[in-house]
Amino acid sequence: FGSDTHSSPRPCSTAAVMDPRAKAYRLYIITRAWYAHLYGLVLSSVACAVGIARNPGTMSLPFLPQLGASGWWLEPRWYFVATCPCLFSCAVFSPGFYVDRYERFCDLITVLGLLTRHGAMFDGTDVRRDTAALLSLLRPAFLLASVLSLRYELSKQWKMHAVRVGLDVPMNVYRKLRFGDAVGDAVGGSVDSTRALVAVVAGELVRNLALLALTLGAHWAVERRDRAAFEEKVRLMRRIVDATDADAPGRREGRARRG
Repeated sequence: FGSDTHSSPRPCSTAAVMDPRAKAYRLYIITRAWYAHLYGLVLSSVACAVGIARNPGTMSLPFLPQLGASGWWLEPRWYFVATCPCLFSCAVFSPGFYVDRYERFCDLITVLGLLTRHGAMFDGTDVRRDTAALLSLLRPAFLLASVLSLRYELSKQWKMHAVRVGLDVPMNVYRKLRFGDAVGDAVGGSVDSTRALVAVVAGELVRNLALLALTLGAHWAVERRDRAAFEEKVRLMRRIVDATDADAPGRREGRARRG
């Protein structure tokens, strides 16, 4: 796992019911993503802190504008910028504890990132349209970055990918229908409002299905490479063990002759 014992994952007691091969594969996947995970925590915290410094006003989620009046302690950005350094410190100084709960921490960052991203688009009274446009443009890059820095086994994480991308649909639809320039005045009972709703929902479904396919495909490709490397290591270890076992009788016989 590297020479740095303070920042590399170590074996722990996670999932004692798992068979040894499954536990070894889990630890191998975490090890492959470990440094990208640490870098991601640092960069995410810095980016969020810069965002707070540039826009110190209280923001909130678009469907919970009353939170903005409650102060910074209910704002997603502050939770995110405080959580990342805490997790980084835990990973560096207590890697065994962190690895034992690695999947939960990845899911926690994913959820906080989702809330922070949507909260950053809204200042409590209206949509920050420039920010929303930029975050929408960078969304594929953010998803690919999360595949590298917040990943664990795809067989377990695909549900979180689906939930994260799926939640974007109603949140984006609400924001666009409630505060969007093009369709904001169309909310009501008219035919035009129905068409606007159908158009926005259809557009979000298509876009987010494409993003989900991108995320799952990228994760599958990365894990396919890791699985191949893991299987090669397993085969190498088996050859070493087999060679050692085959040579053991000869060594014992030689010691018996010398004795």
